[in-house]
Amino acid sequence: MTEFPSRRFKNSVQVALAMAIAYGIALSQNWDRAYWAAFAVAFCGLASIGQSVTKAAMRMLGTLVAVCASLALIALFAQERWLFIAALSIYAAFFTFMMLGSKYGYFWQVCCFVAIIIAVDGGTDSVNAFQTGILRAQETGLGILVFSLVTIFVWPSTSATLFKTAAPDLAKAQRQYLMACFDLARGQGSAPEIQRLSAEEAQAIAHFEPLLAAAQAESSEVWESRRRWGRYQHQAKALSQLMARWRLSLVDAETLDLTRLLPDLGHFGSELDARLVEITSMLGGNAPQRQPQGAALPYDRVDLERLSHFDKAALVVARSYMLEMEQLTRSLFETVSALKGFSQADALPEISRAPATMFVPDLDRIGSVVRFLAMIWLAWLGVIYIADLPGGFGFLSFVGGIGLAIASMPQLKVSKLFVPAATSVLFAGVVYIFIMPALSSFLGLGLLIFVVTFAICYLFAAPQHALGKLLGLALFAVITSISNEQSYSFLSVANTALMFPLFFLLVAISAYIPWSTRPERVFMRLTDRFFRSSDYLLSAVHWDPQRADTRLQRWRNAFHAYEVATIPAKLGTWAPCLDDWVMAGASKEQVQAVVTRLQLLGSRMEQLLEERDNLDAPILIQQLRDDLRGWQNGIRSSMRRLTQGPAAVDQKSLQCALDNTLQKLEGRVRDVLDRESEDQFSEQDAESIYRLLGAYRGVSDALVSCVGNAGTIDWSLWRQERFA
Repeated sequence: MTEFPSRRFKNSVQVALAMAIAYGIALSQNWDRAYWAAFAVAFCGLASIGQSVTKAAMRMLGTLVAVCASLALIALFAQERWLFIAALSIYAAFFTFMMLGSKYGYFWQVCCFVAIIIAVDGGTDSVNAFQTGILRAQETGLGILVFSLVTIFVWPSTSATLFKTAAPDLAKAQRQYLMACFDLARGQGSAPEIQRLSAEEAQAIAHFEPLLAAAQAESSEVWESRRRWGRYQHQAKALSQLMARWRLSLVDAETLDLTRLLPDLGHFGSELDARLVEITSMLGGNAPQRQPQGAALPYDRVDLERLSHFDKAALVVARSYMLEMEQLTRSLFETVSALKGFSQADALPEISRAPATMFVPDLDRIGSVVRFLAMIWLAWLGVIYIADLPGGFGFLSFVGGIGLAIASMPQLKVSKLFVPAATSVLFAGVVYIFIMPALSSFLGLGLLIFVVTFAICYLFAAPQHALGKLLGLALFAVITSISNEQSYSFLSVANTALMFPLFFLLVAISAYIPWSTRPERVFMRLTDRFFRSSDYLLSAVHWDPQRADTRLQRWRNAFHAYEVATIPAKLGTWAPCLDDWVMAGASKEQVQAVVTRLQLLGSRMEQLLEERDNLDAPILIQQLRDDLRGWQNGIRSSMRRLTQGPAAVDQKSLQCALDNTLQKLEGRVRDVLDRESEDQFSEQDAESIYRLLGAYRGVSDALVSCVGNAGTIDWSLWRQERFA
């Protein structure tokens, strides 16, 4: 049954009412620039109290930081405009870089663009700089306070209700995904179904995190249990990552009869299923009906000895992941039981914190920072050297605010801003010129503010229309410039309209600084970096236990490992932006398949590095060192050729070469294990080398699969020059 009134209607009324009240209070106090309070209302208007409060807190705190920073810059460089813009650029670069890589990105964003607005505005009139900063803080606080009170007393929509269902939904999604993988292990599942359940599970995790933060802000009960909820969130993420790795390991073991090799697989899967059922029930508020039971996965030794060494490796890897899931689901059960008061919380161990790692730069974040600074400097030079530039120094503030949003969305095409910007300017201009002069009291003005805000919020409520909503509200507030001594001038509308073509020109120029943001060029550049980093990581793998890496080598290893781990996800965000003509008959599904294979290859590379670091079988490694190096050299040769293009290697020749190498390697492993006595190496040593062999085969298979998918696309068009 459809909710009436709808959430869309309620949220539109809340924002519109808060906007009218904020304007009314600001005008009654005779504050200048009442639209600053309107900005706070517009940008904090989210779906629930907790989410709005969280964003409002970040906006208020960011405004206070920006006020202090901007006043300091004005005090230090009031008479030195070049030192002033240089210092402001350094400040903006730091906060932009932090914004692009933090879950508190909105806080860093506010710190940056508010400082630019106050510093530029106050820098032209340093006497009033302090008043400008204080006024910005006052107006922001007013908007936040008004909107918070409105959302509390007018149709309050709390995150607690959504959060109560989000936690059980997450556990249910993980259970369905896990059971689908067990069906696949028993030869009964389907890959498309697992892909769908994997996406739903990832979406459930992404949905849970912001709801937890919002529920902590508005619910004392959730706040008091925040450490336990944090433990649950940490373990749920760990389970998600572990299931993803196990799913990949099943690809290598697809030719094996796991139900025969692991006789207790059915009981093992039923036990994990029962645990997740109880976890889901406890998160719903029900007491557990059973406690976790013991679960083991012994081998069938007779059938195990009949397997080749690479098949043994695939079995060992898959089994090790299942045993890790057994331990993790037991811990997850205990965490939820304590969280809901069904057991003693004191018995739960603290979450082990990951050791601090060295700083690793993100080249794409740095590129976005450089691009944003290019826009700021171009705008600054325009203001300094071009007489009567539309907006004057206000144009620099304009570029700082919107340019920061562009920096966080490099995939956004400038052309998509044309229609929202033109429509917003036209609408606000009509209201400002033809309707507002007919108003004689705040009653009429308040009603106009309410109606306009409600219409914009209601018509652009969908997430895909968020840009139109924000531009509409912001430009209505800026163009109307509502004040107690209202004046009307067509030039103010014209100046605002003219700033957009200039801004679009800056965006178009900066799109090639420091490198092109054309989707096909970005895609090719990222794949080149992926294979270069993969090649380096393979070159850094050594088999001398006495050799210690220098600090520089460890930093380089960390950098390239970060590249391999993050580039596939970046490619996934750029793939939908590719133009159809570039595809040359290929579909976007084919491009997405290449991205998926690169992600698989990255996971295999990560697994190989982990197994190498955890390897503890020096005798076996000493015997196999030359063979392992031979495999590495073959893979590295293919990686270097792939930097010239994803289809630079022929799949059949690569498959043949790697199969021959792996067969020789398996033969060497068999000879070494058969020749050496059992006293020289333990069962754990053999299992360790099997895990390493499984990682090697995983990298080989993933690389062949990646080359095969890349061969279906004509990549020559992707490197052609064109006018954009």
